[in-house]
Amino acid sequence: MASCSTPTPTPPGVPVPAPYPYTSEPAFPTAIAENQPQGMPRHACMGLNSCKGSDRFGMDGPNKAGPHQCAGQGYCSTGTDHTCHVQNDCKGQGGCGLYGTGEEMENPGANACRSQGSCATPINAECFSTNGENQSQSVWLRARAVFERNWPATRQALLDAQAAGQIPKDQPIPAAPGPAPAAFATTGPTYLWISDDNTDRGAMTACGSSGMSGAGGCS
Repeated sequence: MASCSTPTPTPPGVPVPAPYPYTSEPAFPTAIAENQPQGMPRHACMGLNSCKGSDRFGMDGPNKAGPHQCAGQGYCSTGTDHTCHVQNDCKGQGGCGLYGTGEEMENPGANACRSQGSCATPINAECFSTNGENQSQSVWLRARAVFERNWPATRQALLDAQAAGQIPKDQPIPAAPGPAPAAFATTGPTYLWISDDNTDRGAMTACGSSGMSGAGGCS
């Protein structure tokens, strides 16, 4: 199984740290922008996108200032948010949460089909695996490592789709993905960014029946 915790526990209601650590980052986008790049696969979380502009901000980018420029640089998921095991709508949209096999938890963000995802998305930074070879380690860091490992095959599939006219011919498909947003590159998206008042964590979807997930925001 997998669950969530906080590296330095802070219960709901604890005041937001001052200074707030993400003042230079755009606010967490609760809705997924409709103007997504044509033909790109939906994905489970920050830094798992396949091309420029494929994240919750879409091609407008944060504050309509323009999109990120490369695969792997997106701010958050484009797949439908969901809270538990097997609720994902499609390939690549599963995170990792309370339930699932060790094999599933070795491949967050890389499930092969609908209903095969091992739990919630987006994958907040506080989630860790409790089964498989990634036991006690960060789910998001594992998801990013799997994304990078799979990139050559992902890229070839995108190039094939582009050759078949399913992706615009002028859509860049890079040889290697770029880095995730710098503020989150070693953690993934934290609960404090997802729910910046540190009290109402309803925006977080990684919340399971045990009350252990959702960075302490479950009941």
